Amino acid sequence: MAPTSPLCCISNTVCVMGSSTQFVSSLIIRLLEKGFTVHAAIQNHGDESELISKCDKKRLKVFCLDLFDYHSIIDALKGCCCLFYSFEPPKDHSATYDLWYALSKTLAERTAWGLAMDRGIKMVSINSGLLMDDDLNIKNPYLKGAKEMYENGVLVSVDVDFLVYAHICVYEDVSSYGRYLCFNHIINTINDAINLANNFNLSPLPSSPPSFEKDTKIIQQRISNKKLNKIMIKKIDDI
Repeated sequence: MAPTSPLCCISNTVCVMGSSTQFVSSLIIRLLEKGFTVHAAIQNHGDESELISKCDKKRLKVFCLDLFDYHSIIDALKGCCCLFYSFEPPKDHSATYDLWYALSKTLAERTAWGLAMDRGIKMVSINSGLLMDDDLNIKNPYLKGAKEMYENGVLVSVDVDFLVYAHICVYEDVSSYGRYLCFNHIINTINDAINLANNFNLSPLPSSPPSFEKDTKIIQQRISNKKLNKIMIKKIDDI
């Protein structure tokens, strides 16, 4: 999830809240490069040493985040003009739901929208496809419904750098609003699916049946990121 217009800001300080994932680290580094002062509120505190070594320590302040401790959240947000929050799925999810990851994200976003509207806070959400980061593996909960998403033309992925750039663009555009779908790859052919599977280092990767090699069927794409692309293209034009 990402905040909106910087015009209402009274400082150049932003807060990035989440776990010390590759995406969160990359977002923090990019914000620092753009001249922001960053409050990094990290959940799994102790894993941020590599991040700190790469950053401008004068403009980076690291906080130990406990989502069940109100004061730790407030401390991290003090003096900030906006919040970038990266959703982290719960560890103790219920096995009752096969698609628990999608359910938890939906409920979290719904709650956030309700709170934002109730408190008069302008909020923007960025919903990404499968994140192609260094931690990608076959156990990624996003893949729980991969077969159905592929068949319905909505299986997509996104590179870390693209997702980071999308957050920056949305934040800096005063006209941004609502929800944005973020992806830069669509998996809608057999070859796309095989290439995706190759990222999981399955050893050995089963060879494709001969019929697969002849299958040139393209699943109709039923998902669009035009809304986000308009902002990103406008950002490029402004450079």
